[in-house]
Amino acid sequence: MMTFEEWLIAQESRQDHVGDLARAPGMRNGADTVSKRKLDEHKSWANAVIKTAKPSHIAVFNEAWQEFLLAKEATKEFPN
Repeated sequence: MMTFEEWLIAQESRQDHVGDLARAPGMRNGADTVSKRKLDEHKSWANAVIKTAKPSHIAVFNEAWQEFLLAKEATKEFPN
């Protein structure tokens, strides 16, 4: 199953706000700030973004999360 971290790393080459978020300092190691316990992935990443990214990245994170959910759903439709 694809994680948000995997999806975000794959977005680093984008030339838009989501790409900026993916390249932001602290986002590459965002999983290090996310609890290793099985918690709400969205909440954990939202907390990581709030702590490490620019304030403008918070709205971008919400956009990125929606794109991630769509991508994740699409992979369910087309299993490997």
